[in-house]
Amino acid sequence: MSSGVAIDPSCNEMWEDFHLGKVNKRRVITFRINDAFNSIIPDADKWQLPQTKTGEEGIEETKETIQQLKQLIADEMGDDSVPNLPRWFIMYFDYKMETDGRLTGKELMVKWCPEQSKIKSKMTFASSAKGLTDNLNVSATC
Repeated sequence: MSSGVAIDPSCNEMWEDFHLGKVNKRRVITFRINDAFNSIIPDADKWQLPQTKTGEEGIEETKETIQQLKQLIADEMGDDSVPNLPRWFIMYFDYKMETDGRLTGKELMVKWCPEQSKIKSKMTFASSAKGLTDNLNVSATC
């Protein structure tokens, strides 16, 4: 919270459910800064993408989820009535090891800050990233 932006407790609950439950419900969780620029909150439901498949099918679902995220971002970027908000995405990424062919997965955090975002949004986002990762106890390179 070095930026003065608090982490809403619902972010911790969502992270615990995602991380400890090994994403039984969601493949992607998304956080953003609220409109008052004083708290990090979970984003709208459309940005919380479900997980329905595992194993080989999980790899395909990972690819589909990436396409869904791209489409959500493109839709927001193309709609002038919606502000382009910076976001943190945490995704469970299924893949197959090339060395031995085994299926595995990792949690991946992506920081997304569109160029069209307002300066205040960009600055608050940049100064709050470490606070979010520290609060969630996420090992991330910011």
